Amino acid sequence: MRTTGTTTAGRARPRDPDATHHLILTAAQTMMAEQGPHGLTVSDVARRAGVNRGTAYQHFPTRERLVAAVIERVGRDTKQLLDATAPSGLDERIDATVEHFVGNPELVRLSLFRMLAGIPHPSTELWEGYVERVRALVASAGTSPDADGDMLAVILLGATMLWSLRVQSGGARAATTRRYLRELKRVMLHGVIRPEQHPDVVAALRDGNAPARAKRTGRKSLSRTTPAARRSGRGTGRNDIENVGAGAHARRGAAS
Repeated sequence: MRTTGTTTAGRARPRDPDATHHLILTAAQTMMAEQGPHGLTVSDVARRAGVNRGTAYQHFPTRERLVAAVIERVGRDTKQLLDATAPSGLDERIDATVEHFVGNPELVRLSLFRMLAGIPHPSTELWEGYVERVRALVASAGTSPDADGDMLAVILLGATMLWSLRVQSGGARAATTRRYLRELKRVMLHGVIRPEQHPDVVAALRDGNAPARAKRTGRKSLSRTTPAARRSGRGTGRNDIENVGAGAHARRGAAS
């Protein structure tokens, strides 16, 4: 049953433990997004939320408990958003996930703070859910049979978190995320997924390579090839990615 309390302005307001919990978490999340978790105190959050300091400590006895709760909330919100808007193709799913982390650097800051501060992960459910999705990808017909889903999950998330921090710190422009995505897909294409099973990723790499090569050389990519080479596709870059699947398939066959 709800009871009533009194705000600092003297106005009565309902005391709802769930609503109070939500107010405290929202205030903490806002403050952590503004200034990071460093220096955050339960007292400051209580003041920002407009609740009594003693009440705030009843919900979150320590700063670490409060930070862990915010991280869990952010993680669940992120998962729900990505799941609700997930494209059907692998190529677009990779793009959407990376761009979300780059566009929301506070997610990475919070996660790194938790790890560096030694705060236990608030929920193994979120991590296991992510790992299970990578395991499902690895177990599908579209990937190499010897890929390790658990380790791949760590590598993909770790690389994307580092890239997000680099953009946030000014070490790279957000526009160059397209280059990061291209190389991430190239690594996956050569070592994890079967090119013939994911033509969308192959097409994304092929379409993205031509302008990059032309920019580096300052001329059209065909300008240095002979007519015979152009007819065969050698030296043009056209067959570079298309032959990945055949080459990888041949190597697996030789190994077996």
